[in-house]
Amino acid sequence: MIAILTILVALPLGLLVRNRLAAYLVFAIAFSHVYTFQTANLVMEWVNGSTHAFPGSQSNQLLDGTLGYFAFTSMIYAVGFALVTLGHWLRNRRRTAPEIRLDQPAT
Repeated sequence: MIAILTILVALPLGLLVRNRLAAYLVFAIAFSHVYTFQTANLVMEWVNGSTHAFPGSQSNQLLDGTLGYFAFTSMIYAVGFALVTLGHWLRNRRRTAPEIRLDQPAT
């Protein structure tokens, strides 16, 4: 859910919101809302016996359990902020690009 939110919302926020800090804040609020819902959903599945999101205690891999979930969601969070920054950069670049007129001959 948070990956979908990041892909669908982060870049358009950077393009459409003039103030970069406001775009960061809107993304952070939307991310925290969806993150809370997703985590609650995964915990409810874990309580019912599912080990897909949080493996059992016998797992020996480094990024299993809460550390792996935290690392993955933190990476998505950072990518979202990078996309907001990219959108803001593209907005400024498009706004300050020189105008090309095709109706006048080049001198």
